[in-house]
Amino acid sequence: MTGQQDMNDRDLLDFPGARRLRAAGKVAPPSADAVAAALAAVRSAAGRAEEDGPAVELAWEPVAAVVPMPTWRRRLPVLASVAAVVAVALGVASQPWSDSGAVQGSSPAAQRTVREQTGTAPYWKVRTSEWSRSSKGARQSDGAYKTEWLSRSDTRGQSGDGPVQYYSMDTAGTAYRICGEPVLWDELEKLPTDPEALRDRLAGKATGESAAEGLFNGIEELLARSPAEPQLRAALFKVLSGIPGARVTERVKDSNGRAGTAVDLDADTWRLRLIIDTGAFHVLESVTTARNDGLKWGTEKLRAGDLLLRTTYLSIGPAWEAPKPSPRT
Repeated sequence: MTGQQDMNDRDLLDFPGARRLRAAGKVAPPSADAVAAALAAVRSAAGRAEEDGPAVELAWEPVAAVVPMPTWRRRLPVLASVAAVVAVALGVASQPWSDSGAVQGSSPAAQRTVREQTGTAPYWKVRTSEWSRSSKGARQSDGAYKTEWLSRSDTRGQSGDGPVQYYSMDTAGTAYRICGEPVLWDELEKLPTDPEALRDRLAGKATGESAAEGLFNGIEELLARSPAEPQLRAALFKVLSGIPGARVTERVKDSNGRAGTAVDLDADTWRLRLIIDTGAFHVLESVTTARNDGLKWGTEKLRAGDLLLRTTYLSIGPAWEAPKPSPRT
């Protein structure tokens, strides 16, 4: 490389974090969700630059990164080139939203980026794989990926490469149900981030085992299927791990080998488990197993620990587009 080329590179990559970017060398291509997140950041940056002028600085901070379930389960200068912006955005955004093999950390810088993106993207995209046990005593796994695009007013779902189905919501909009009460998409930013106040808001007057299970399942919904901001996600995890009877185990791997922190709760005859990426506070997996020997499941008698239902969250994050529903036949 010539001295002139070196100078050109220094000019191009003269921004905070450039040294780490250059040292990274080759990396795997980003996921579709990561690209969407990067484009979202660039669009937002361009919009603010036009409104506020070239002195504006962007806040690049890595994220703190419906098909109903069964009732029992639930600062970077604007003068930097656009190419450099995209590269940095991909490096940040791919961590919490792409398929992750380990717990992802999140710096204060990435958290502002995520707040911006989750607050303005019209959809929240969730891709899962589900395993369930048939009531006839046979194990059942459809093997198909399921994808959902949630918005303020509706949800679109697709199993594998099948048709895209449309689920309209009531006039109030998309709601997440916690302890029997709805929390609307547009109410998320109003939820307290103090864990004690948040628990009181979510649990309301509910008490006992049903309240614990309702809170557990409701927090799964908020962490997995809502555009909750990083501070709220952290508070939700504290509420989850503080549920009476909940047990926390670190360095647990999900069925895909990704490491996270498990929170277990005994509820009636079931044992509920959520494995959480405590860098981004996203759900990696939810698991329901039999709590005791002798539980009757259709024609089968189960033993403690037998798997009943497992939902693996392959990727979750903001999306700017969703497919059109397939024509009804």
